[in-house]
Amino acid sequence: MKFYLDHFSSFLKLDKKDKTSEKLMQLGHENSIESNILDIDITPNRGDCLSIRGISRDLSHFYESDLSIEKYEMEIPRFELDFENKSKDECKSIVFLSLEIDSAPKEYKPYLESYFVNLNVKKNNFFTDISNYISYEMGQPTHCYDFEKLKNKKIILHKLNQDKFFKTLQGKEIRLESGDLVFQQDSEVINLAGIMGGSSSSCSPDTTKVLIEAAHFSPDSIIGKTIKYNINSDAAYKFERWVDPNMQEEAIRRFIKIVSDHANIISIRMSSSDQNDSDKKIIPFSNDNIQRILGVKIDEDLSKSFLNSLGFEFQSKKTVQVPSHRNDIKDSNDLSEEIARMIGY
Repeated sequence: MKFYLDHFSSFLKLDKKDKTSEKLMQLGHENSIESNILDIDITPNRGDCLSIRGISRDLSHFYESDLSIEKYEMEIPRFELDFENKSKDECKSIVFLSLEIDSAPKEYKPYLESYFVNLNVKKNNFFTDISNYISYEMGQPTHCYDFEKLKNKKIILHKLNQDKFFKTLQGKEIRLESGDLVFQQDSEVINLAGIMGGSSSSCSPDTTKVLIEAAHFSPDSIIGKTIKYNINSDAAYKFERWVDPNMQEEAIRRFIKIVSDHANIISIRMSSSDQNDSDKKIIPFSNDNIQRILGVKIDEDLSKSFLNSLGFEFQSKKTVQVPSHRNDIKDSNDLSEEIARMIGY
């Protein structure tokens, strides 16, 4: 995955480029830097690193850092969207936002424009451009529907019980198969969930009112679909590798903030959402055990500081809570590997 090095300044105070590259190598991220473009080979189990903030979080022990993000902080009025989630095992968290502006801007602020210019990313329309930027910045894919094209019809998220034709927003017509996870209105599929929206509800440069969807989809519901249907999808790439199930409302609030930087907002309303109800993952912590696994002596406070910098929270002297963005952490062996990455092999 490619990042523009200057974009890390939102979260980190980096030193020389070669030192940053060395630190990333130490952390297990093979990389190269050319013309200020950082190209990182992210392993499939590290979906949490598929964003500027994700990589910054991994580097935060080594640099002065602030991982907070500017977002809309005020209370958002609620509304009841006519939506039914029939696949809660595949989608345990989803948030919708209805947002209307007076008109789309002709120019973008420097921080947003830089994403397109310095990474040579093609612009689409105002709302889709913000969606793509947030995925790059935070790692949370979002999807934007043209609100008027939805025509106030009920939206259902479910698995197809029969094959259906679907025209993607890129104009490609594919035959979806029974069992595929989709958003549907009446008999029409409007979104192949977590992968790509449909042409019938897609935004255009003239769109001023949108319905924005931010969700967490289980990797099993996404894996293999892009190859099966020959679709190139950044959203699917991230969902296959795990997206934080507790990040959806934050991404929505970030979306509002970026819109407000560029346009006059007429109205915003957020729907009720299915909250992620998964248990917090608590695993045992023993510094003696970590030393045995690594074969080196390490001060317990140092071990804890390494883990704290990565977002782990100690519940007691003997237990630690795994952050929701780290689906790859299962046991003491994994904790030991995290500490080893910080020390350096």
